[in-house]
Amino acid sequence: MIVAPIKINDVWILTFEYDGIASLGGLGRAVAMYAKTLVEDGYRVTVFMPSHGRHLSREVGVVKPIEGFNACGYRVGIDGNKYWYCVGASEVNIDGVRIILFMGLNADTSKFLDNWHVYAYVEEKVCLYTRALIHWIDRFGDIPQLIHSNDWTTALAGVALKLLFEMKGYSIPFIYSIHLLSWKSFPWHYASSDWCGVPDVLHRIWRFNRHEAIGTRVLWDSIYGNIDHFAAIESDVLASNSWSYMGEILNRFGRWMEEKTFVIHNVTDWRVEDVEKDAERIFGTKSRSEVRKMLIDVLNRKMQIRRAGELYNCRFLVSTSGRVTWSKGFDILINALDYVGREVCAIVAGIPIGDVEYEKFLSRIASNKWGRVLVILDKLSQEMLKIMIYASNVFVVPSRYEPFGMVSIEAQALGTPVIVTAVGGLPETILDLRYNPTNGSGIIIQLDDLQGMGEAIHDLSYLTEFIDTNDRSCLNSLRSPWAMNIIARNPQINVRDNAIKWVDDRFRKKRLRGLLRSCYEKARVYAYYRALTPL
Repeated sequence: MIVAPIKINDVWILTFEYDGIASLGGLGRAVAMYAKTLVEDGYRVTVFMPSHGRHLSREVGVVKPIEGFNACGYRVGIDGNKYWYCVGASEVNIDGVRIILFMGLNADTSKFLDNWHVYAYVEEKVCLYTRALIHWIDRFGDIPQLIHSNDWTTALAGVALKLLFEMKGYSIPFIYSIHLLSWKSFPWHYASSDWCGVPDVLHRIWRFNRHEAIGTRVLWDSIYGNIDHFAAIESDVLASNSWSYMGEILNRFGRWMEEKTFVIHNVTDWRVEDVEKDAERIFGTKSRSEVRKMLIDVLNRKMQIRRAGELYNCRFLVSTSGRVTWSKGFDILINALDYVGREVCAIVAGIPIGDVEYEKFLSRIASNKWGRVLVILDKLSQEMLKIMIYASNVFVVPSRYEPFGMVSIEAQALGTPVIVTAVGGLPETILDLRYNPTNGSGIIIQLDDLQGMGEAIHDLSYLTEFIDTNDRSCLNSLRSPWAMNIIARNPQINVRDNAIKWVDDRFRKKRLRGLLRSCYEKARVYAYYRALTPL
């Protein structure tokens, strides 16, 4: 017989990214918001992640070593040889969240766990991270009331904890959140107790409307070692961040999982009032049009950043940001400028992830539009990024693939309307002005419609310039029927205010708090019925 918790107060969050520690984009910000929101709601939250070398950085706060945690052992390779590892841990507290950083205590382990690049040597990082968590529960005997894993890099660790707790007599609710599908598959040896540490035991899973018993390896082999699929089946609740993306996940893994799914929309704590204060402190004004001019000069000439292109004679500014990779579609935005007048310029605030060929491609097409495009190939500070978005007339998310699109709601939180492509969860992040001309916050464009994107950039630029300067002559330059219809119906429309209100209504902590409570309670109920299932 095993027992399940009757309430959820103590939560373990497993992640490879966390804003303020190590983050490449939306995942780190989303997980940090989960943790902070839960703490504010009275939960005890512990986050476990690899150190990524950040335990040596002064930027993450006061990092304290955890005494008594010295986890060493051997892994057995497919060649039959034994490989020694040794893991330690440090902790840091951010906003009331306890964050455990697993680090290497010998050179071979440190090479992986402490590598500064979050996803370098990722397969080895995943394994050592999984083993570190297994050692953690053996050493300290901690028993959480819920485990929440995020993406494939923490999937094996989450499943291993679920199984080990079940072997100890506890049915601990396990939530697996897919923020981005990975397509990662491995032979059983990779996951097994020989290498990563997942035990091969008879245990309980929910499948096809009931709980049933199955061996770990039998399940693994039945889905050809696909880690996302494996963790999705093992989970008590399968979560994602948009309905559209959840549909894609279910189409891939099976619609029979639908009953145990949950959607947790990402939220933001960005506020326009905070950025206005930063703008006044740095530039002496909060006027968006004035900040825009000074910002362009700073980015062009005064910041030591890796870049391609340059901006000059720009009246309007369009911006975008994110990882520099093909899926983000930054080249689509640059090419859409062919359908916009010369007065519109674009900034791409990129976060390099090692995709050198795409960086070269962007640099080349930016050079072909010299004076109109600036591609930044260094990560901007959060302060400067926010000011850039605040000063922009329009923010564009031209992604070819996007599960949700955190940058979309962040931009709208600062009063900048957004143009998104009709992929993944992006359409869920805005209210389309064409269909809601009173409250709309942006425009949805088909992925291959460069002319439509250019037209939307043009009209939103003039609409926001009218709002920023009260120059009614801007309205004479509108060229699309939807934009002219909006002005005819509501001459005083303020699409910037619309964007802020939309985010305040749908994508703030108060909403996330309710979603997390509901999701965790659903997982608790599934774990309870799992506990009733005999082996």
